[in-house]
Amino acid sequence: MKVAGLDIGSRTIALVTMDDGEISFSEVVDTTFDPLEQCKRLLENREFDLLVATGYGRHLAQANFADRVVTEIKAFALGCYHFFPDCRTILDIGGQDTKAISVGPGGRVVDFQMNDR
Repeated sequence: MKVAGLDIGSRTIALVTMDDGEISFSEVVDTTFDPLEQCKRLLENREFDLLVATGYGRHLAQANFADRVVTEIKAFALGCYHFFPDCRTILDIGGQDTKAISVGPGGRVVDFQMNDR
């Protein structure tokens, strides 16, 4: 199954596609003043079975083309577990805030803290 993940952040938009659990494509672009147009450009000519969106703009994606949305915290925890199953702490320093996430067995979020810049 080919799955695409789209992270629409305050400063950048990232697209990653995975084929059967392995990364097959990734690209990061500036969000700019028109994030919807940037998303369309990133998705253009890409084939996938499922598109999951996250980030501050996830609802923009949901309204236009995403099959599913998840919070950044859940996306980080599940992604971390997939690639680093023994990892228990994630620190994300983003364009708008910083997140510290505690991850439990199976990629479950145990706790998180966040602050605005």
